[in-house]
Amino acid sequence: MAPRPIPVASPSPDARVDVRPIPGLEHLPFAEVWFREIDEALFHEASAAATALGKTGLEAWTTDETPGVVTFLQRRRYAEVRRYVISELDVASATAVAPPAFPLQTLAGRPDLAEALYEIARESYPDQPGRSETRIGSFAEWRVWGLDRHRPESYFIAIEGDIPLGYGYLETDGSTVGHGFLAVRREARGRGIGGAIKRAQIGWAREHGVPALRTATETRLTGMRALNERLGYHRLYEEIVLRGPTAPPA
Repeated sequence: MAPRPIPVASPSPDARVDVRPIPGLEHLPFAEVWFREIDEALFHEASAAATALGKTGLEAWTTDETPGVVTFLQRRRYAEVRRYVISELDVASATAVAPPAFPLQTLAGRPDLAEALYEIARESYPDQPGRSETRIGSFAEWRVWGLDRHRPESYFIAIEGDIPLGYGYLETDGSTVGHGFLAVRREARGRGIGGAIKRAQIGWAREHGVPALRTATETRLTGMRALNERLGYHRLYEEIVLRGPTAPPA
């Protein structure tokens, strides 16, 4: 899914928009907001909330199903910085999944690898397209959202010898089960580790009666997009991320 790893306080119940610091990018001058519709009043409300957080700009999320939002923001000097393909796999009808090409463990079986996974996370989060400035904080901070909130039995770790090469977990958002962040050690990339982890996740989902899996893939990750297609994922829509300045005070 699209990365929002660090939970923050809920917005006021009277607010029409949910404006928050950007997870891992709190040091930047932007606040994060979702727009499924937009008008001048909503844009100014979001801008005021961002200003209250000490920010001078917004990182606005929307989808290609609401093109009017994109047009509205582009007219106000917003530019696209990232785009994610949201796709879904019908687990029950998916092609039989081949055994993983690498030995896999789960976090349930190897909780001792937690600090090694943190080191992989530290280099992998900034390596995402458009997120080079990401900071994930200390091990204690990361484990709250990157480890402890996920089911250890569906948190897969690729291992060579006794060295973890990558990890990936499943996460649940309401009734939707999806692939969470998938990270591979830099020197081990290009060896099929991401595919091995994703196949293991599909197998686990099938064994546990999960009907469908969703995944969010940045459009520049062409290898992962091709893997998703081979595994039978079909495109649902795209999420679009734009950045620009807040509205001037009324």
